[in-house]
Amino acid sequence: MVKKIRNSLSAKVFLWIAGLLMFCSLLIYGIVIVFLPQSYTVVATNRVSEQIMQLDEKLSDIEYENAHTIIEEFCQKNQAFVTLTDGIENATFGYVDEKDMLKDETITSALEVTFKDREGHFTLSITAPVSAGNELTKAFLELLPLLLVIILAISSVGAFLCSRILVKPILEISRISKRMARLDMTWDCKVNRVDEIGVLANSLNIMAKRLDAAMKELECANLKLKEDMKNMAELSKQRRDFFAAASHELKTPITILKGQVESMILGIGSYKDTQKVLPETLKEIENMERLVKEILAISKIEMDGLAGNLESVSIAHLLSKVTENLLPLALEADINYHTEISGDIVILGNRSLLEKAIHNIVNNAVRHSPKGAEVSVQLLEHQLIVTNTGTVIPEEELSVLFTPFYRVEKSRNKATGGSGLGLYLVKTILELHGLEYRIENIENSVVFTVWL
Repeated sequence: MVKKIRNSLSAKVFLWIAGLLMFCSLLIYGIVIVFLPQSYTVVATNRVSEQIMQLDEKLSDIEYENAHTIIEEFCQKNQAFVTLTDGIENATFGYVDEKDMLKDETITSALEVTFKDREGHFTLSITAPVSAGNELTKAFLELLPLLLVIILAISSVGAFLCSRILVKPILEISRISKRMARLDMTWDCKVNRVDEIGVLANSLNIMAKRLDAAMKELECANLKLKEDMKNMAELSKQRRDFFAAASHELKTPITILKGQVESMILGIGSYKDTQKVLPETLKEIENMERLVKEILAISKIEMDGLAGNLESVSIAHLLSKVTENLLPLALEADINYHTEISGDIVILGNRSLLEKAIHNIVNNAVRHSPKGAEVSVQLLEHQLIVTNTGTVIPEEELSVLFTPFYRVEKSRNKATGGSGLGLYLVKTILELHGLEYRIENIENSVVFTVWL
């Protein structure tokens, strides 16, 4: 379709220019045919008149016998017919075509002349052709077919060149405008001119660059908005799942506590011995209290973030403090527990949150290792590595390990596992500090790595 439009526009411009050139050529040709013979007649008349005056001057300075030669020369030069008479004798010279006489295309002049050797006056009568207009017109008409071919050829070449000069930039701009209509700004209008068309092409290039920049900014903003909306939706879903799981986690110990208290009040069965039941109730209350504290801690972290409580934190110092606090737990579980600290790493962060994250990582390694296993804590140049042997995590569960309330041990027995919020809390704290982390299985061991 675009090709047809281009061809149509080129053809119209070509025909228009060719017609204009032919019209102008034929007009000029017609003017030449009409006015050139008339101009020629005027010029010829003036020329013959001048020749006659010169002949008069020459004859007045010579003898009669010599005049014949001069008059013959005049007749030959001007194709004239001359009669010289003294009233008695007549002498004629030259010849004039009768057709010119009939067409009245001659000039006739009579003048009196004198000679040096004669007395009296002689009459010189001159008839000379002064127009070749008909011949010129006839010659022009005979040349008309050839001239028409030449005019047509020149007009075609001129029209082709002009149409290319005029139409090519317009077609380029038309092509560009169609790409702009499709919001395609990856083009450059290559019309190098200094006239209005060149100004238009340059303006289109500038506009395209600005529109392209604006569209890219809008695309980036749109992508960011979509990402933000996706994150908000994901966050909203996480919050709903979190509160649903929290409600479920709190419902179980509350139901247990309610049953135990009611049984003690009613004195049912073994619950009559309150001294025996109350420690178990207290333990359940402590578990619920720990769960509530973790939920509140997570909520506070998600709401406040780092809250400006930033300071230079020595990871080596935090690690020494955490491993010392967890040493009794490792001894109680018969865990071979050792620490390797190579130098120190100081980062900008929240000291208490970082300590809690490290505590949860090491605590999980100790609690989920079998009796007699090894737990190693290493602080290397840019890494914190915690490894516990003798156990692995199913590969399909590694990706969901940091989900709130998720536990590898499905019975949710508090004796064999925590609330399921420990690793989620670790994830939240590390991401707040911009720290990368990974948990993986390596040779019958679980390795937790944090890049500092």
